[in-house]
Amino acid sequence: MNFCVIFFAYLFALTVNVQSYIIPREVLDSDGCARIHNEFITKKKTNFSYADVKDCYQRFPFDKDIASKTIDTLIGLVSGFYVFLDKAKEPPKPGFDFRPVDLKSELENFRDKSYSTLYDFTTDVKHLFYDLKDQHTMFGSYCFTTFVFYTNMTFYSVINNGEQKIKVFDDTIDQCNIDCEVTHIDGQQTLKVITEFARNSVYASRDLGVRFNIALDRAYKFPSFAVRSEIPEKPDITYTLKCDNKNPFDVKRNWNAFVQNVKDLNKFKDSKSYFDNICNPSEGGRPVSSFLEITIIPDNLNEIFEQDQSITKIKIINNFISFFKVQDFGIVKFYNEYPADRNGTMNMLPDVIQFKELANAGVKKVVLDFSDNIGGYIFTTYFISLLLFPNTFPSFDIDIRISKQMRLAITEQYKFLTSNNIYDIQSYVDAKTYANFTSAEDFIGNNVYERGGIKDNYSNKYVDGTNINPMRKIIQTYLTTPLPWKPEDFIILTNGLCGSSCALITEHAAEFSNVSTVAIGGFACNKLLSYSSFIGGTVVNATQTFNSLGELGLINNTLMHKPFPLTGMTSNYAMKEVYSKINPDEILDFTFKPADFRLFYDEKNVRNVSILWSQAAALIGSKSKIN
Repeated sequence: MNFCVIFFAYLFALTVNVQSYIIPREVLDSDGCARIHNEFITKKKTNFSYADVKDCYQRFPFDKDIASKTIDTLIGLVSGFYVFLDKAKEPPKPGFDFRPVDLKSELENFRDKSYSTLYDFTTDVKHLFYDLKDQHTMFGSYCFTTFVFYTNMTFYSVINNGEQKIKVFDDTIDQCNIDCEVTHIDGQQTLKVITEFARNSVYASRDLGVRFNIALDRAYKFPSFAVRSEIPEKPDITYTLKCDNKNPFDVKRNWNAFVQNVKDLNKFKDSKSYFDNICNPSEGGRPVSSFLEITIIPDNLNEIFEQDQSITKIKIINNFISFFKVQDFGIVKFYNEYPADRNGTMNMLPDVIQFKELANAGVKKVVLDFSDNIGGYIFTTYFISLLLFPNTFPSFDIDIRISKQMRLAITEQYKFLTSNNIYDIQSYVDAKTYANFTSAEDFIGNNVYERGGIKDNYSNKYVDGTNINPMRKIIQTYLTTPLPWKPEDFIILTNGLCGSSCALITEHAAEFSNVSTVAIGGFACNKLLSYSSFIGGTVVNATQTFNSLGELGLINNTLMHKPFPLTGMTSNYAMKEVYSKINPDEILDFTFKPADFRLFYDEKNVRNVSILWSQAAALIGSKSKIN
């Protein structure tokens, strides 16, 4: 089964040499990691001082051999399997904001650099991948994501009389500061500070307006301005607030660190054990994820239900999908594309009932809310597209960059047909004829495209035909009466953070069925904002890569790279690229696709999503599109 989902930190399961930094005994009792352990044991604390976490992270000196081997692995991964290796060298199209990146060349440059600590090296390399602005392609280490930093204050953006302002959304220390304007941060204009943070430190979209939304986001799918996984530059931050037209005043806050997973606090007692058990754990002791979804601000839907009697709850299905009715329209809120405990189409069919219930409630138009949705399973994408738009084919055309490594892996997999191998092509059919590929060479083809000034080979274009046709038949059998809505009865609402399989659903609805889209937030000075991000075809991580190569007997092949020198390191990359249906030569990841309509947050709708839903519903059928 293919996945179109974020796998930022699933770590590979192969044996590597375990290395330890030798720390003098006299240091162990006083280092930051030891102090954290002591506070956890003696005081049951799960939040810690900036100084202790910084000291803990910076206990591990830079090792040039580890750095060199890390660069070897990364160059091997991106050279062999990263589909956008050449495309990333091209300048952005109008509407996007990122710099061209020659990833191989810039990775090579790290060999000549020296650092004081492992943290500094890891962070610098991670920032290079940030510059790609592609959440599907990342590098990091679990070693430096154990803690996150927070100042107990979060923010939102509003437009007042044409002027964009930043305000306090919540302050868990002083509630009187809520809704006050934040005029300056550390003496600089707030909007400029947040914008620069979005430009340089947010990476999940090529659209700066979307990254601005993420920088202020309170769903915590990614690090934001308020909640950070990296050590802030200094231990405190000063906000200048202006409340109710009173004189501005300064609020100084310390950055406090809290652990993402309390179980990690049982894995170390000092910096040596921290390194051995978290930075470079042995077989079976590796963590499964890095940046967890943090819930500092709880979901306020129940509070909204109490305040707004116009909302009728149809069904809430775990953290996957929810159905509501407001006035005369319906809302389907997609949190992700991970149906809980569902491993295939048949198990998803009960969810069809909820769409039928929405129709039975007399709903004539539907808002599809995909805000803060970072993806899930690819089969969910096909299922939703077939369910809502049954007269369309739910897959875009896709291809793969054919390097020497990729050619060898696909060819060997076609011979051996190992199960769950990322190089398996058996379920794919030709995008033009829908015929099965008769051999590995039939799939690989002989297509040469020039991107970023480099000519390279790409596979024949394909779609996932094998899985789609049975899914269509099952839905048709189960849903005896078609859903009543036509494409013009829907509108897609997002804040731009709709990535991976979420982006596949929204792009499919917009391109195949001309469904209207509305984006919320972004910059007031730019009327256009993307409704999706990092679409990709499939994201693959280091674990899957090494496991699949191992199954094919290629792990020691001279063409293939070696695993990371530290087991806490990880990387993922986009392996496939998706083409537009409207403009078949355009790669969707690098095509600016702004929403048809635009909304902005205000003091009310930022706290009551039902107001946003009503504003979006009012645009259904409107002809006054902004692009």
